Amino acid sequence: MGAASGSLAAMAALTQNSNLWRFFQEPLRGPGLVTSAVLVWLAGAIYCHGYERLLTGGGEWGGSLTWSAIAVLPWFALFEWSKQPGSNASTRQPRILLGLVVGIAALSILLEYAINYCFGDVTDRVGLLVMRRLPAIAATVMLIALARKTVLRRVASSSEVAIASLAEAIDFVAAADNYVELHSGGRVTMRRMTLAEAERALVGLGFVRIHRRYLVNGSRIAAVRGNGEKMVRLDDGSELPVGRRFAPNLAGIA
Repeated sequence: MGAASGSLAAMAALTQNSNLWRFFQEPLRGPGLVTSAVLVWLAGAIYCHGYERLLTGGGEWGGSLTWSAIAVLPWFALFEWSKQPGSNASTRQPRILLGLVVGIAALSILLEYAINYCFGDVTDRVGLLVMRRLPAIAATVMLIALARKTVLRRVASSSEVAIASLAEAIDFVAAADNYVELHSGGRVTMRRMTLAEAERALVGLGFVRIHRRYLVNGSRIAAVRGNGEKMVRLDDGSELPVGRRFAPNLAGIA
């Protein structure tokens, strides 16, 4: 227990557990997630209501609340999803992130058209619908980018803590360009090193290379499933892909 506690303490020191850091790096859960979603929903409704008053001098709160639910909340959901361990590779690639933004915007617009059609009020043009969503889209993309920058800036001088000393606290390691992400209980810490370097430091401590991007703590593996395309499920429910070249490394593991 002493060694594990020391590793967790070191990990905590590296992340400098501030509220802002937690907001950018840790997915919201439970009451915090619900409260934040409600606040975002209401903020979107206020924006919509103000927009309608400026344009027409009127506007109903019911319509504004409905619009916020279909045109603002999806972007909050995207930002929260971007903080999940499995989303890191997607949000780092501009083309994939752009595809997600375009797809969410398209679905949101189609849903708004469908609701308007049901009420016999299909009057908005696509350009106007897109413009109404631009503030939420811009805010989401900036938050995702800022979260990424925050991670890189706070890597700082983590070299004084040897990665091997954190082994017991790490669930898995993921490659991230010139860095690696150390995932521990939903918390992510960045280190400036390659995955190959991390593997050399950790493979003798029970870690298994399962993919060109992933190195997993063997003690965290709950199950290996699949025949062709294998997946590793960890104790916390996370699932990671297994590369064919690395599948033999899992021999003898559940």
